Amino acid sequence: MWPKAIREEEIMREIRGDVSRWFEAGHAVALAQVTKTWGSSPRAAGSVMAVSDGGGIAGSVSGGCIEGSVVKTALDCLEGSRSASLERFHASTARAQEVGLSCGGNVEVLVSRLDRSLFEVERAELDADRAYVRVSMVEGAGNGSDADGVGACFLLVSPDASAASECVGLRAREASGLPAWRIVAPREVEERLSAAALASAAGKVADAPSASEAGLVRTDAGTFFYARTNPQPVLVCVGSVHISIHLTRMAKMLGYRTVVIDPRGAFATKERFPFVDELVHAWPQEAFRTLRLNESTALCALTHDPKIDVPALAAALDSPAFYIGSLGRFTTQLSRYRQLARLGYDDAAVARVFGPIGLDLKGRSPAEIALSIMAEITAVRRGGSFPSSTMLASARRAEKEL
Repeated sequence: MWPKAIREEEIMREIRGDVSRWFEAGHAVALAQVTKTWGSSPRAAGSVMAVSDGGGIAGSVSGGCIEGSVVKTALDCLEGSRSASLERFHASTARAQEVGLSCGGNVEVLVSRLDRSLFEVERAELDADRAYVRVSMVEGAGNGSDADGVGACFLLVSPDASAASECVGLRAREASGLPAWRIVAPREVEERLSAAALASAAGKVADAPSASEAGLVRTDAGTFFYARTNPQPVLVCVGSVHISIHLTRMAKMLGYRTVVIDPRGAFATKERFPFVDELVHAWPQEAFRTLRLNESTALCALTHDPKIDVPALAAALDSPAFYIGSLGRFTTQLSRYRQLARLGYDDAAVARVFGPIGLDLKGRSPAEIALSIMAEITAVRRGGSFPSSTMLASARRAEKEL
C-alpha cells in the first residue's frame, strides 16, 4: 500500500508544463533526479530538474550550488557523449567545493535523457491525479547487459492508465504479483534490461516501507531509485469566513488544490476568493454527493454554524481524509461531539477530529489562526509530533469544567 504522505514538493507537477513545451518545440530533454542525500543537503531525494538542449531549466536539485555542474552533465547526455550519469557531490571533496557545495551535505544525482513517450504517460497520470511510481536504474550489477542499463527508466501505473497503450515506443505489461499496477517501459529499456529485471525491481519497490516516498532498492540486476507521486493534496474549507481567505492562500503556496463550500453565496464570491480552485454554493449534504474526500484531503469546518459544520464533519468522518479540523473552543467541541454522537459516531471516530483546530501558536488575527491551522495540517501530513487537541479530548475537558 502506498503511503498517505506526499513529498515536500511534487516537482514533476511544477515542471510538466515546461517539459511539454520543450518537447512540442522539438527539443530533447534530460531529467536530473536526486537519488540519495546525507547530512544537510539542500534538497530531498526525489527532487528533480529538467534541462532542454536549448538551455531551458525547470526545477532544481539543490539550493543552487550544484546546478551548474548538473546542467553541464545533462547537456552532455543530450549531445550523445553519454546516455546517463550518476553524479556524486560530497562536501569533503575538492569537486564539491569547486561547484559550491559547502553546506556540509552530500548529494547523488542521476542524470539521463527523458523519453518523450514515457513522459506523456507520466503527464497523463498527473493530469488524472492518479498515483504512480517512476523507477530508474542508478547502478548495474556488472553482470552482462544489465550493467549497461544505468539511466533506464520505467513507470508503475494503475491498470486504467490508458495513455500507456496509446504511446508509440512503449510496452505496458501486468506486473506479476502486483495486481494494482502495470509496468510501462520504453522498448529500448526492455532491450537493455530483461523483463525479469524490470519485474524484480517493481516487486522490490512495492515491498519498500510504506513511509518511504523515495529511495533505493537492490536486485540481482543492480540498484534502482524510485519516487512515488500521489494525488495532489486538497484543502476543503467549509465556510467562506475571513480565516478561509488566508488559509486557502497559504494552502495554494504549499501545492494544495483548494475548495470552499458555503451555501451562503454572498460570502463565497470570486471577489473574496480569486485564487481558490473551486467555490461550491451548496449545503455540505449536497456538496459531498459529488465532491469526494480521499486520503489526500484535509477538511476544515470553520463556520461556527452547526447546520453547516456538523454535516461536513460527518462527511469527513465517513471518508479517509487525512485531516479533519473543527473551529471553536472547548464548549463548542463538546456541542459538536454530542451532535456527532447522536448521528452514530463513536469516540474512536470523533477522536479523528482536531479541535480546537490548529496548533496553539497564541495567534489571534484571522491570518495567525490560518497559520496555526496550516501548521497543524502540515504536522499531521508529515508525521510531526507537535501537541494538538482533539475534539474528543476537548469534549471531555469541557464536561469536567461545566
